[in-house]
Amino acid sequence: MNDVATEAHPSATGRPWPVLADAAMHGLPGRIVNTILPHTEADPAALLFTLYSAAGALIGKEPHILTGGVHHGARVWSLIIGRTAGGMKGTSAAEILRVLRTTDEEFCHDRIMGGLSSAEGLIIQVRDPSGDPESDSYDEGVADKRLLIVESEFAAVLAQGKREGNTLLPLIRQAWDGSTLRTMTVKPKVATEPHIGIVGHITPTELRMKLNEAERAGGTMNRFLPVLSKRSKLLPDGGDLTDADVKGLGAELAAVIIKARTIGQMRRSLEAAERWRQLYERLAADHAGDGPVAQVVARAAPQVLRLSVMAALLDGCDYVDLPHLDVAEAMWDYAEDSAWYVFGGGSGNPDLDRLKTFVDEAGADGVTRTDITAKCFGRNKKSAEVDGLITELMKIDGYTESTYPTGGRPRTVYLRTITK
Repeated sequence: MNDVATEAHPSATGRPWPVLADAAMHGLPGRIVNTILPHTEADPAALLFTLYSAAGALIGKEPHILTGGVHHGARVWSLIIGRTAGGMKGTSAAEILRVLRTTDEEFCHDRIMGGLSSAEGLIIQVRDPSGDPESDSYDEGVADKRLLIVESEFAAVLAQGKREGNTLLPLIRQAWDGSTLRTMTVKPKVATEPHIGIVGHITPTELRMKLNEAERAGGTMNRFLPVLSKRSKLLPDGGDLTDADVKGLGAELAAVIIKARTIGQMRRSLEAAERWRQLYERLAADHAGDGPVAQVVARAAPQVLRLSVMAALLDGCDYVDLPHLDVAEAMWDYAEDSAWYVFGGGSGNPDLDRLKTFVDEAGADGVTRTDITAKCFGRNKKSAEVDGLITELMKIDGYTESTYPTGGRPRTVYLRTITK
């Protein structure tokens, strides 16, 4: 087993790779991840967050904490962010789903899906009955309103959401809230009491390029927990986690999920209630400014609340105690640090940030002005606008212009010369 360096790739924003605190590995979820980890190249953070999202979908809507009239329960969404090569996003999902199949085979067969493309398509999977029960056209709907979506190409979801008339992203936001879902059509589809979990996979470049200002400000991204993922080790011969180990983990997980599904409203212990009040002050503080990071982490308090509920449920408890808040805070710290890693270099100018990302990803080869015009902006910028953006980029430390002789017209490239 060969370890991989802690920071596999330098951040284009100059931020260090986040560290998942030991407190996050409390209880059964920690045992599941630590049992799998020696036998996989997946990132432990990706494994843990995927487990929380998947287990929450299995548990369902019933257990919750009521805050300000809003139910916050077992609905934790994770966006696993890793490079195309070495991100191990799909590997992390495969490892967790292997355990889930021994936990609830029927759910895994019928209620795990991908391919988000439209609001109506999502509603159909959790729709209510409709029509006259005596009619041949009667739609009996879907009895099980639990659904886990594992979206391996989340960039495509963001792209679909940008299409004119597509209401997918607003509907996704409603699904995170637990609201009734409906289409505004002549024959509307309605889904009451839906309980939808989502695990998305995306690369850092896709996320920065495809998640525009409107989607950040609109709240799509802050319903997800951003989770950086990289290869944890090299296993040229693969792992050797046995079926017996997987079944053992699945049986433990099944026991706590069965218990969790009998729980309704949850409360905190006296110690946890006091700690939550202190933690809430930190989470409610405006410490991320007003740029992209602030928009991504805007739901800090409800995210930590939901993580604490999940930590308690996966610990076999019907109340939130101090260790569960420790788990939630540790996981949130990782998510927030991931947001800073991906978005923390924002200039406030989305076009300039897009150009920075484009140049950063080109590495030592750099990019030409033609590349910038055609590939970065799709020929949608006027020449003067491109020139202005290049001028602003050259004012930033670490970016430079280099000209090379070619035997004809010199070749000018723009590149990042400093990596941190």
